[in-house]
Amino acid sequence: MNRVVITGMAPICPLGNTHEELFKNLCEGKRVLQRIDKNNAARSKIRAEWLVPYPELEDGKFADRLLQVKARGSTSAYAAVKASLLALEDAGLEKADEDTMVFVGSDSFSMKEYTNEITRFETEQKMNIMTVPITMQSSVDSWVTIVLGTHGRSSVLNMACASATTAVGWGYDNIRAGRCKMALCGGSTCITDKNLTMNKGFEYLKCSTTDKDGNVYPFSEERCGFLFSEGGACMLVVEELEHALARGAEIYAEITGFESSSDAYSILSMHKDGHVIEAMLRKLIGDKKVDYYNSHGTATLLNDEVERTVLKNIFGSKEEQPAISATKAFLGHTLATSGAFELSVCADSIRHNKVHGNMLGTVFNDINITSETRELQVDTAVSASFGFGGFNSAIMLERFKG
Repeated sequence: MNRVVITGMAPICPLGNTHEELFKNLCEGKRVLQRIDKNNAARSKIRAEWLVPYPELEDGKFADRLLQVKARGSTSAYAAVKASLLALEDAGLEKADEDTMVFVGSDSFSMKEYTNEITRFETEQKMNIMTVPITMQSSVDSWVTIVLGTHGRSSVLNMACASATTAVGWGYDNIRAGRCKMALCGGSTCITDKNLTMNKGFEYLKCSTTDKDGNVYPFSEERCGFLFSEGGACMLVVEELEHALARGAEIYAEITGFESSSDAYSILSMHKDGHVIEAMLRKLIGDKKVDYYNSHGTATLLNDEVERTVLKNIFGSKEEQPAISATKAFLGHTLATSGAFELSVCADSIRHNKVHGNMLGTVFNDINITSETRELQVDTAVSASFGFGGFNSAIMLERFKG
């Protein structure tokens, strides 16, 4: 089996448009919040005060290559393409191999375009001629292949909040099995909507925080839900090791494992004892020592309790556990894309031997999570994602040692 490495990473979010900037801001505990407009007619129906806004998208140096998707594609597709171009640039590549595979996690069509076209048709009986391809989830991945000119296997993966982690896992599996030398993998989500539909939907499910300051408290007694994000994009260049070495690429981390599973329990809730997640993580980790665990960490009542139980069962006491962080408290929950952001954070934790701090309340006393950013030798990291419908995925990264 081939060895697989990460050589390029490109997040697009309000907290940073390079992985270095994102990691630095996380380590400094920064956030970018936007107060929900009280003049919005839908505002009175929303209890939450804050959200993480969708990032500003500028064509920049890729204006010519982005022209077609900007005119005919969705915001999600545009962001996925731009993140892919940036990831290739970060990897020191002018273009992808022709047989590069592309896997993009996306759990919803672009809400802005969809709701705008519904309203326009209702009021004017007119519609954008590109409404169908714009609202096709598959178009997100298709636009990446069209702009990059790749002909390898490609797909949009919709596994709710485990989508992007699974997308990277699919790239890893295909390279490891020798089906390709390179894959572009990650996620793109855009759920900005003037009617705040998704905001209210998550409130009905008691998932999103109603804290007056938009704070969230993962693995803490005060936890009351995640900080809603309108989305973003993050793409990674994943390569076969010899392919990367032959061109002198900088290797951020090696992917040494991917596992996924299905709870087969509920469309919304995790199984309370977490036994399926535990079995998946045990299979991924084996007998390896894990230095850092980037949690799903949504700060919802059930998720954090289940994840806490699983971590205790696998690793033991607080002193025996890896360092734990919950990135969503700062970045917001970007749903399908969250796992790609968190994998980039894991890779940079390995590169810098540092683990970002956390926003905490009265933290569980048996979990190895701290509010302070820590200097720590990180040779092995695990990123885990769990989604509605019982989708679970996790990836192991290790320091590349030749």
